[in-house]
Amino acid sequence: MPTTLAETRPATDSTIEPCVVLHDVDWSGYESILKIRGEHPVPRMVYLDGSLLLMSPSYPHERLAERLGWFIKVIVEELDVPCIASGSTTFRRGSEKGGVEGDQTYYLASVVRVRGKTEIDLEIDPPPDLAVEVVWTHKADAAVEVYRRLQVPEVWVCDGRALTILTLQASGQYAPAESSLAVPVSAAEIQEWAAERPEDDDTAWAKAVRRWVREAVVPRRRPEIKIEPNRD
Repeated sequence: MPTTLAETRPATDSTIEPCVVLHDVDWSGYESILKIRGEHPVPRMVYLDGSLLLMSPSYPHERLAERLGWFIKVIVEELDVPCIASGSTTFRRGSEKGGVEGDQTYYLASVVRVRGKTEIDLEIDPPPDLAVEVVWTHKADAAVEVYRRLQVPEVWVCDGRALTILTLQASGQYAPAESSLAVPVSAAEIQEWAAERPEDDDTAWAKAVRRWVREAVVPRRRPEIKIEPNRD
């Protein structure tokens, strides 16, 4: 199982994330628990090889997840990249003995294959192109392993102090990368913008992100203009 490199924090009364791990849960049991929970957003679930983690995210966890999600949406909008945000959709495959609900997930390169669909079946549909996992008081190793088995091309793992970009290799394993393959930004740049500052509010922050994207990121995608010599 790959190492996410993100460290967890000790839980306090204000950041505690209730978590229960059930063992020896077969696939039909996992699907039954999903049905019982229904459309409720919590608990979030990660299923891997018979172990089922149920977790209720804390406020700081959700703040960071929303900030990363907003960051991605600003970038794809400014770069005019087709995108379908799939949120915390439950992605699962019985043949891989894994199921996961990301903090944020996105279809980018695979948009055309899921556009107009009302549900995703990974037996016939592609997995998301990008997943975001926030680490606060619980590690993301199990979730990352499920993403690997589902062949999600890229995963961002962030704890608010550091961000790791994992990209899927030809070997089927993840490897850390300095920059994203999904959008033209580096792990250091993402982390710098994801960091919470006491004076920030989301509106002012999003405006600052948009200015930066227009000034620094959009030019990275502009085609090189070749000037032909004057032959007159």
